[in-house]
Amino acid sequence: MVKRRGTPRPGSSLITPFVLSTEANAASPIGGGKNSLIERLNKHDPAALSNSIFNIPPKVQVYPSFMRGSWNVTLAYGGYLFPSQKIPRSRLTTNTQIPGFQKCSIAALSDVGKEVVHYTLNIDETTGLEDRELSLTTSINDHLGYSAIQEVLYSPKANPNRVSAVFAEYKTTNAERIELFCNGRESELVQTNDDNNNNVFVCSEYIRQVTFSGGSQVGIPRQAVTNYAHFFTWKENNGSDGNPQKGNPTTTTMTGNLLTACFLDPTDAMFFEEPSKPVAVFSHVIKATKI
Repeated sequence: MVKRRGTPRPGSSLITPFVLSTEANAASPIGGGKNSLIERLNKHDPAALSNSIFNIPPKVQVYPSFMRGSWNVTLAYGGYLFPSQKIPRSRLTTNTQIPGFQKCSIAALSDVGKEVVHYTLNIDETTGLEDRELSLTTSINDHLGYSAIQEVLYSPKANPNRVSAVFAEYKTTNAERIELFCNGRESELVQTNDDNNNNVFVCSEYIRQVTFSGGSQVGIPRQAVTNYAHFFTWKENNGSDGNPQKGNPTTTTMTGNLLTACFLDPTDAMFFEEPSKPVAVFSHVIKATKI
């Protein structure tokens, strides 16, 4: 089960909620408009983070210029919430199929409740593409506390929506191999109204994860399927809020937030009680320093 180090507040607010000024103006043609990602996140309502209905394979995620380069990222666990109005918490906490309730059931957050985790994020300076092999490997290893990953296979040109993570043999109980399939992806760049014109980039990915591990029958692997979505917020820190030199064109620190919305799989007995809205939401605070 996921480690729980706190008590969620009542209502629809996370212990560490997503915060973005409702006065933020779209500064890029990426996203925007009615029911945009920014608009949904600004509702501060977990119900707005419903499961993706997109069937068209999404394009690869391209990150803005202020995020490009290598970063040391710190994730601090911020809290959790069970937002369902249909399924009581007492029933949800007994369902080990919910993402995050077992280690490795959310690949990038392999131990959701761990207080502080460090990983390396590298965004190519030219293409704006993330080195998924590096970020997923370092995140999983630090969440689990040992070198768990043997290799991560990812080819954004061949298929930007599939990642395979192979675990070192006999080290991790819950996973021997993980396959990640991205079913939906959104992103938006916005301009804040502060004195330093710090950009904010938000992006989401809807993931279907298939985890293979040793089964009770010899030679027959166990398969576990989980569905969840990551909602990232990245804010550049320039001037007095970040770099000591106001107006420095090079961003050296970023702050932000990660919300992870967890959904029931169609094979789950509870699925038809809550088919599209999240039954659990986890929050992490982000701090990143450029390497």
